[in-house]
Amino acid sequence: MFKSILAISEGGPEAAMSFGLAARIASMFRGTVDAIHFSESRPGDADIAAQAMPFLKRQTDDRQKARARESERAYWELIAPLTGTTFAGGRGVTRDQLVAMARYADLLLLGRPGADAENIAPATVHTALHDCVCPLMIAPPNPDPAPMTSVVVAWNGSAPAARAAGFALPFLEKARKVTIVVAGAAPDDVGTPHLLRTLDRHGVAATVETIDPGAVSGRARGRALLDYTRAKGADLLVMGAYGHGGMSTFLGLGGATAKVISSCPVPLLLAH
Repeated sequence: MFKSILAISEGGPEAAMSFGLAARIASMFRGTVDAIHFSESRPGDADIAAQAMPFLKRQTDDRQKARARESERAYWELIAPLTGTTFAGGRGVTRDQLVAMARYADLLLLGRPGADAENIAPATVHTALHDCVCPLMIAPPNPDPAPMTSVVVAWNGSAPAARAAGFALPFLEKARKVTIVVAGAAPDDVGTPHLLRTLDRHGVAATVETIDPGAVSGRARGRALLDYTRAKGADLLVMGAYGHGGMSTFLGLGGATAKVISSCPVPLLLAH
């Protein structure tokens, strides 16, 4: 159960994305939210630019303060009414501190990376996937406030897919419809019967469907999964995050995972 949710905002549009979805999930599971405003900028960053162009320091400081105020406004509007919530933020919160807090949370929640040209969320997503041990949920812009009654689980029998399915179990138990989608493989070849047996023991009656995107790029496979998710009218997509620990590709992830993260129209639950 998701009793302790850590929601991160860097200000801007993702404040409402992240904090709004966090409040919604906390209400579903009678949990609470620790909200954080995180800024990658550090004291002195603006001073470096100001050596060449002094007016930049004032503009940078003003913009950072405005983004922090947006996170705090979203907190008071969306999360504060819930019992037991907390809010922290500012330059005193480091990336290492975020990782430490996430390792004790049941769920880590972020707004979609790239929704705001000013944010640095891709690096935060990378850290969340590779350094934290809790599941990660990405909130889309303008999420549907309706209950998460239809869930799609992307399945290929891998360790990340298994971890994601396990983390998603509280959502699957509440859903009216759970679909396991296998892409480019026979369900029996990727252990789907074992997954169905375990889900059934938890009272989850899932169905299995297959899609065949063909011999295409990773991004094309990601698009095929997104198209399938839209066609099913799903309220939540669950998948493993695939790739490596470096940053040589977007988020250090494979093309399919990166495409889904950047474009998923519904909340996305990930595990690496």
